[in-house]
Amino acid sequence: MELAREIALMRKQRGWTQEELAEYSGLSVRTIRNVELGRVQNPRQSSIDLLMEALGVSAEAVRRADDALAAERWRGPQSPNAPLTGLGSDFEQLVRTVRANRLTTFHGPGGVGKTRLALAVAEELSSTFRDGVVFVELGDIPREHPFGNHQTTTVLRRVSERLSRAPRPGGSPPDAADSKRIDGRADNERDDHLLLVLDNAEHVPAGTIAAARELLSRFARIHVLITARRRLTERLGVNREILPLSVDHRPGCTVSSAPAVELLLWHVESGSPAAVDLVRDASRLAELCRRVGGLPRYLEFAAERLRTVPIELLLTNGLIMQMLWTRDHALSSHQRSVAASISWDLDLLTDNHRRLLTRLATLRTPRFTVDDVAAEFGARATAVGGATQLVLLSDLLDLSLVVADSAEPCEYRLAPYVREVIRPSEEEPADHHETVSEASNPLVRRRTSSGMPAIRRAVPGARSFVAETPGVPTLADATLEMGGAAR
Repeated sequence: MELAREIALMRKQRGWTQEELAEYSGLSVRTIRNVELGRVQNPRQSSIDLLMEALGVSAEAVRRADDALAAERWRGPQSPNAPLTGLGSDFEQLVRTVRANRLTTFHGPGGVGKTRLALAVAEELSSTFRDGVVFVELGDIPREHPFGNHQTTTVLRRVSERLSRAPRPGGSPPDAADSKRIDGRADNERDDHLLLVLDNAEHVPAGTIAAARELLSRFARIHVLITARRRLTERLGVNREILPLSVDHRPGCTVSSAPAVELLLWHVESGSPAAVDLVRDASRLAELCRRVGGLPRYLEFAAERLRTVPIELLLTNGLIMQMLWTRDHALSSHQRSVAASISWDLDLLTDNHRRLLTRLATLRTPRFTVDDVAAEFGARATAVGGATQLVLLSDLLDLSLVVADSAEPCEYRLAPYVREVIRPSEEEPADHHETVSEASNPLVRRRTSSGMPAIRRAVPGARSFVAETPGVPTLADATLEMGGAAR
């Protein structure tokens, strides 16, 4: 497509019509029209050579210019070189979803690989969008507060800055009006056809959704892909949950073929002495992957330790949270350790959510049911600080701080390492490190579209309890309120 655009541009620069270029090159007008319109995806090299000769330039020069323009069309970081393990046909389904819908949200727990997948999908689709891909990082924007400030203006300003540096149709440079297009001060809208990626949006939900709504209404051909640790809206676009990697291997295959294990070995550096030794210790390898819940970033942290520390020592010491971190400053500060990642999630909670989570961390057993929660806090889920525990529990499930356990469909547990962050001064009981089968892979395959795995089945009226405590905000209430304020 870029080569076709360059041919049309060079013809117009010379003041030629398509008929005149056909005469000079010996090709038909129909062929030239189809090439310039991109209808011919792979034109014959002989036709390109004739066109280049007629235009007085070498084909190699055009290809170099084409490569340079293609690089300009990608405004964002390149995808990490880590393999996309365990996806199979799911990746193609994600690509089709983003192509077909103008707003898509990839949501899932911190460290599950949402950004990695968003970049991979964007790369796959970059040639589909005439103006390429624009990537906007939101993780360093100050967080919103329930019923307080929203960050719509900040998000739009950051998008505007990125769009002002994006190439314009025909390869012309941006002009001063480009920076004004988002806030409505430009008289004429640009016909942008691009994929806009808004990354790390869970702490600015109202601003992100309000900004997305504004962009989708102003630019008819923009597609928006958001990544966040929780669902931001049910009313706009589609949501796709990104799940942790499986720890189980297929029957008849080795342990190292399990997606989580495969990625861990890749990070250790496959073929290195450390990796070769790990493959021989299959049971410990699988156990380590289970302990971190199959989360790709946690696996990457563990791999850094395995380069110097034997796996048996890591497991003997419980693979404590303090071991799981990285010096990689390409990551945001809240992404460089397990403790920082979980603390980021805790900062998204209200005081009522934190109280409930702290109480759950004090339960005598690692697993609990809705009935256990009701018994702990009083009959019929009496409120903690005025808010209903079952509604608060559903919010904790949405953020993957509490996860469903597949051994029993109505049982739950805290996500890996959440207890240690909440109660750092207390030693973790041994039974809290029990292994988790892939079926109970913490971060949750049993979730319904509402994000409430078994609460809806166990307590059908759980959501209706909100009416009994008017004026007390849940995460959902806060998001809706801020969204209204943003609009």
